[in-house]
Amino acid sequence: MEFGDFTITKREILVSIAITFILIGIGFLISSAIQNSIYEKNEKYYKALKIDNNEEQFEYAIKTNTGNTLAQGKVQAVNGVSISDIEGNYFKIKKVKEKYTKHTRQVAHTRTIGNRTETYYTTEEYWTWDYAGEEEWHTEKFNFLGVNFDYGTIKFYNESYKDTKKIDYYTRYKYYTIPIEFEGTLFTYINNNTINENEFYLQNTINNIINNKQGEAESWNIGFWIMWIIFIIFIDFGYMYLDNNYLED
Repeated sequence: MEFGDFTITKREILVSIAITFILIGIGFLISSAIQNSIYEKNEKYYKALKIDNNEEQFEYAIKTNTGNTLAQGKVQAVNGVSISDIEGNYFKIKKVKEKYTKHTRQVAHTRTIGNRTETYYTTEEYWTWDYAGEEEWHTEKFNFLGVNFDYGTIKFYNESYKDTKKIDYYTRYKYYTIPIEFEGTLFTYINNNTINENEFYLQNTINNIINNKQGEAESWNIGFWIMWIIFIIFIDFGYMYLDNNYLED
């Protein structure tokens, strides 16, 4: 077959088919290794003890050191915090101070003088709200499935913007809070009658977490095969583009 100056012989096609089958076989080996690696990484989630809003079971798991555990339930501040600036009680309040600050910067311009172009600079002023410190209040303890823990035992990342209050033209405060109670699923390693290596999945169920972990393996597998097929096509066309005169000997 000829495509302009590019000629493909039957022998080149046969060799390319052989290369394709070999690379597909190698692809299955690599794909299997990837899936096994992801399964081993996520095996702790699959085999973990599953606790669904059962306080007695969670307390028993801590007493008996059950190891890897997925526990779904409600987090509640034992002693919520409040400040006069904003209404309500919260798990955590963060008050960020910002100052309206003037800055200067050099701005480049160009101009043409005769037959040449030159660059010159002017000083430009601009204003921004800049960080100027913060204060934080939080509960000393929180309760999860009937068990009290010290603040910081689990890292929660559900802080959200609450309000902004301007004190004067140059000063304002922004408030961020964590609600006094919220739900989610904790993955933890229970040992020495306490929780360790904690990961909290906000507003997520045990089933969702397991499904996401299984979907992770499928996504990696699909992504690998897309890249691998592109690689095979590149190799095949690259091979046929070469002058493979030795096949005609």
